[in-house]
Amino acid sequence: MIIVRLMGGLGNQLFQYAAASHLAKLNHTDLYVDLTFLQSSVEGTSKRNYELNAFNVDCQIADEKVLYDFHGHDFSTKERVWTHLVSFGKNKKYKFDEYGFDPHLLELKGNYYIRGFFQSDKYFKKIADSIRASLTIKEEFIPKDAVLINKIKSSNAVAIHIRRGDYIRNLSSMDAHGICSKDYYSKAINHMKSQFGDDVPFFLFTDDEKWVREEMHWDINSTLISGNSAVEDFYLMSICKHHIIANSTFSWWAAWLNNNPDKVVIVPKHWTCNLQTESIELVPKGWIVK
Repeated sequence: MIIVRLMGGLGNQLFQYAAASHLAKLNHTDLYVDLTFLQSSVEGTSKRNYELNAFNVDCQIADEKVLYDFHGHDFSTKERVWTHLVSFGKNKKYKFDEYGFDPHLLELKGNYYIRGFFQSDKYFKKIADSIRASLTIKEEFIPKDAVLINKIKSSNAVAIHIRRGDYIRNLSSMDAHGICSKDYYSKAINHMKSQFGDDVPFFLFTDDEKWVREEMHWDINSTLISGNSAVEDFYLMSICKHHIIANSTFSWWAAWLNNNPDKVVIVPKHWTCNLQTESIELVPKGWIVK
């Protein structure tokens, strides 16, 4: 079996699921997801919920017995060695705490409990069709606003994601991630208008409506989306034709799951304050860095 520890919000959980799915397929075994970190209260981190239940994912939730077989969910060096010893080499743990692509992950053989963010499409590129099929959203989680859905689907809609929320409220997140500048959005908007005309419709998605209304004054044909759950916003974002994403795995995945073969996706130059997006292999082929 393969167990993956889920950490972070929807976008991070999708990366963890996709990478672990590929590893499970390579090992011809079942995939389990561990929710213990999501259910715990860790100082300095934002509280998260299990989000994959909104998708048609192919996995099971790891119970206490499954985790007991791996000697709990501690990933210290001592505990990783102990897990290997007490199971007589049958069960092992593996962690990757860096950004970027770790090719060694996909070389693991046997029963593994893995931890990491795995933020690169290189982890699952070879099974992309399978991942897309399992990450369709269940009917009950799709927004009921048929008028809005039709408005998006019938137009050359551009999704703009402006993330502030926990990046602003959580000082450690702010120091690590930073937020995309107004200049980034202005350049990206001008690029889209140059490609699709001045009247191209933009749909704005944000976790800080008040700030966007007060600060983002663009001369564009725009609709600010509000009043939805995170999964509903994610669905609406994913059915847009093109994307201006934030330094956020949430909007990265909405853009990746967009099935428009001619989509234009613009990503920020910096993914964190100290890391350029291209340097951590987070830009799929054809996406534009601004």
